[in-house]
Amino acid sequence: MTTLPATVTERIDSPPTHPSAPSAAGGTTVTFQDIIAIIKRRIFLILFLFLLLDAMTVGAWIASYKYFPLYPAEAFIECISPSPKAMEIAPVSPDQKEFDRFILTQAHFASNPEILLETLKLEEVKATQWYKDTPGEDLLLDFIDLVKAAPQRGTNLLRISCQTRSPDDPHVIINNVVRQYLNRVREHNTGEFRTEREFRKRDLDKVYEQIVDKEKQLSAIARQLPPGAITMGQNPVASDYQMDRQTVAQYELMFQELNGLYQIYSQPGGAGLSPEDIQLVELDPKVAALSNQNFTVAQQIAVTKKSLGSQHRAVKELQKLLDVINEQLKDERQTRIAEIQVYKREQVKTAMLNAQHALLKAREKLTDTMAHLADMDELLTQYISLQEDIELIKENRETISTYIKELDRIVSERAAIRIESREEALPPLERSFPQKFLIPAGITLSLVLSIAFALLIEFMDTSLRTPQDFVRHLRIPVLGVVPHVDDEEVDIDQIETAVRDAPHSMYAEVFRAIRTNLQFSTTADRQRSILITSPRPEDGKTSIACNLAIMIAQGGRRVLLVDANFRRPNIQRIFPPKDRQGLSNILIGEGTLEEASYGTDIATLDILPSGPMPPNPAELMGGDLMGEFIRNATERYDQVIIDAPPVLLASDASILATRVDGVILVCRAQANTRGIGSRACALLARVNAHVFGGILNAAEVRRGGYFREQLRTFYDYRLDEDDEYAQLPQTALLDDGRNDPDTDRKS
Repeated sequence: MTTLPATVTERIDSPPTHPSAPSAAGGTTVTFQDIIAIIKRRIFLILFLFLLLDAMTVGAWIASYKYFPLYPAEAFIECISPSPKAMEIAPVSPDQKEFDRFILTQAHFASNPEILLETLKLEEVKATQWYKDTPGEDLLLDFIDLVKAAPQRGTNLLRISCQTRSPDDPHVIINNVVRQYLNRVREHNTGEFRTEREFRKRDLDKVYEQIVDKEKQLSAIARQLPPGAITMGQNPVASDYQMDRQTVAQYELMFQELNGLYQIYSQPGGAGLSPEDIQLVELDPKVAALSNQNFTVAQQIAVTKKSLGSQHRAVKELQKLLDVINEQLKDERQTRIAEIQVYKREQVKTAMLNAQHALLKAREKLTDTMAHLADMDELLTQYISLQEDIELIKENRETISTYIKELDRIVSERAAIRIESREEALPPLERSFPQKFLIPAGITLSLVLSIAFALLIEFMDTSLRTPQDFVRHLRIPVLGVVPHVDDEEVDIDQIETAVRDAPHSMYAEVFRAIRTNLQFSTTADRQRSILITSPRPEDGKTSIACNLAIMIAQGGRRVLLVDANFRRPNIQRIFPPKDRQGLSNILIGEGTLEEASYGTDIATLDILPSGPMPPNPAELMGGDLMGEFIRNATERYDQVIIDAPPVLLASDASILATRVDGVILVCRAQANTRGIGSRACALLARVNAHVFGGILNAAEVRRGGYFREQLRTFYDYRLDEDDEYAQLPQTALLDDGRNDPDTDRKS
């Protein structure tokens, strides 16, 4: 039973991918496991840097504690208001931003070089150890750096602090700075308030002048207003205006009524006449005479009809006379009615004209009254507005007078802006530097920097070192990782035949895993011909090809190992040929596979050397005879393994990659960079080659790397296994299942 390395076993089920296709198992993200592996590999560097930085941290802390201690002192000043108490001319809501700027301004003013220079002249400051130890030419600059003034966040306090090496100095220095600052603030702002007082007095004089001007204007307007307007508070012209409006309304109504009568009397037929007017028509002499005649003739007709009958000629003549009289009576009545209508119409017309004239006069008077009313209203409005202005100006006069009195008080008392000392600096009770927490903080920082430096070195290394580099950067699966032969505990004389010479070594076990991964990568009929190449020379592709061919042959499959590297053939050195014929003879038609190939000490492994060096290897690889050779070889053998030249140096590998079932790319750990491997994969992808996967060759055994634990565990386990086998008969050891193709799969 065999044991596969953990890093290889994880890749058994990974299908082969195209070099240009992203692998599902990888990405460009560095995982936590990768970081742990890097830390393991660089553990000695990390420990060295960690101990070195720790020693420097502790040494620096001890030196600072002994030779460079710092003792703090601080004082607090409360910034109450940028204005003195009761100084606000008009109450305003406080603006927090303005107040914050006020505190910042005072912080800058407290550390002003002028104030600090005055402080340095005090005898108390000169007596401090700091003053004695500081050179004279740097005294002011060092003092500016020493004293710090800053607002205390979330409060109205201004913090003034300093740190000195002597515990007797900081509180003395800070208290003197605070006193100088407060004195300078009072003197400076008192001078400003003197100037402010002069300005305000001039403003007060202007206010008095404004009051006099306004009162003169008020008197002039009062003389123009009608009597009672000021005392009543309203315009007396308004009553006249109402009376004129009523008069105009009455005349308009009268005119409308007369106009209606005029229209009625203008209609024919006696329209609009009263019964009295009709009675006057009947009393007219002509109408009365005709009415009497009408009555007389009617009596005669009635008498005649009784005596003579209605058909008598006298009756008919009287009837005709009656009709004539009626017609005359009707005409006379109409004439008289028309005369009365004309008379009435003329009367109404005269009255209507009189009413119209009176209406026009009333309207003119109303217009004049309205204009006079507007003028009086405007004067009254101006009068009231002037009164209000005078009252406001008088109030402003009182405010300015009060403000001037307050300025006089401030100047006399030197109480400028409201800043008070709340807490004086006290002698320091403990050091501010160095503090004890710096040691654990420095140790933590040392560890972080050590790990970061190790990660930086690791990430700056662009070589291919791990299977993750294959998946992450080359985007191809990993068939196996071959350890460096120098790390093997078993002596290997010839690395190209290591699996045959040392079958129980870890080296041989790795190739068994590669064989198993290759078998599971695809079906057997799709891996009959395999091309093994590398990006550059010296990557170990020939040793990989030879050991893989031996391992597959030991599994019971008939294998043909072909040396297609005409420029540097190596297989014929490992397996010496019987004659000089080889692949080149077959490709030019001067030999056959049976004639050029020869067997080895492994029954199922045959070798086909490269043969004589042809002048045009690339043309031979792309010819029809090469395709025919591969078909004949795959028909005769179960698997054909072709050792090709490096893909980045010769075009032979690219041409052969298009004729075989798949390609295995061999990269040497730490010798090939990611860029070289990516270019090799890109070149294979450009010719549409099918890449089974890659093999990382010569991986070094190191802490956190590959095979370190596997090698130790493998040989410990193998030792126990050998002890068990040592108790079996010798004949049982001869049959190790090497020729059973299913042995490795079962294991």
